[in-house]
Amino acid sequence: MRLGLITAAAALALAGCGEPTGAAAANPLLGNLEGDTALIAMAQTISDAMGGCVKPAETQIESKVVGMQTGAVVILGCNQSASSATDRLFAVRSADTLELLSIPDYDAGGWFASDQVSMAEVDAGNETLTTFRKSAEDGTCGSEGTYHWDGKRFTVQELRWQDCSTPDRKGPPYPVLWPTQVGAAVDPNGATPEP
Repeated sequence: MRLGLITAAAALALAGCGEPTGAAAANPLLGNLEGDTALIAMAQTISDAMGGCVKPAETQIESKVVGMQTGAVVILGCNQSASSATDRLFAVRSADTLELLSIPDYDAGGWFASDQVSMAEVDAGNETLTTFRKSAEDGTCGSEGTYHWDGKRFTVQELRWQDCSTPDRKGPPYPVLWPTQVGAAVDPNGATPEP
């Protein structure tokens, strides 16, 4: 019964969002989710329980809900410094269920999955996520990613990376890491492993 009340409350919160418009219209359960405070509060509760998301008291980090063609994503502001910001991304599975998303990234140690993404930008029309992670304050090394929303998660389409130990490094854009090879002649020993 208690779960039913939570579900009903979440449904009422979603109903207050208004009529479906744009990308969210394809998903009538979600409606127009832009700025939905109930989903952001739910994501904040999950994030607080996990820890690792320290918001400086003097900064205002923006969180928002982005409606996609199939589903929606909560972008929860997490950490912020003078030169960078990170977010946690949550997929909206139903009116009362969020799932923390992990995003593939790369550094000198190889591929890893991160529950925080740097400088995330979501384009709902193209269903893409772009990220930019600085490994040095001047931004001359780190990673840049482009990911596509498949209705459940973001999958890597292109990842660029620059090692901080590279002499005379410039960037961005960084060198392409994934996909590594295009064309008929593929050297299996020269490919970066799939994320």
